Amino acid sequence: MKIFLIKLAAFYFSCLLCYTLQTSFGFSPILSSALIGFAGSFLWFSNKIEKSGIHAVIYAGSFAGMASPEYLSGTGHIFIISLVGTSLYLWSKPHLSGFGGKLGTVAFISTMLLIILLRNLS
Repeated sequence: MKIFLIKLAAFYFSCLLCYTLQTSFGFSPILSSALIGFAGSFLWFSNKIEKSGIHAVIYAGSFAGMASPEYLSGTGHIFIISLVGTSLYLWSKPHLSGFGGKLGTVAFISTMLLIILLRNLS
């Protein structure tokens, strides 16, 4: 449970930071995600957290944060995406080991599920 919460926080803050760089500072989605991934790769964590793949979650969160502000409208949406994305990442890690594109797929599915949910509620 502790690892899940740490990964959830990493996904959330990287997604939020990517979204903020786009909406508040005018960065492109690609540049925002690249900066977060680059900076996140230098963060140091304990060995247990490092081995759990925390840097990959930071990248996945930044990928999810690349979504258009038309679909992401605040921290609530980002939290839902982060919750789904972290869960998908933890589920897919043992099942899709060795396959490329996992992080982008996790971000895409998380964002699409939020969009579908919001469209069905309105």
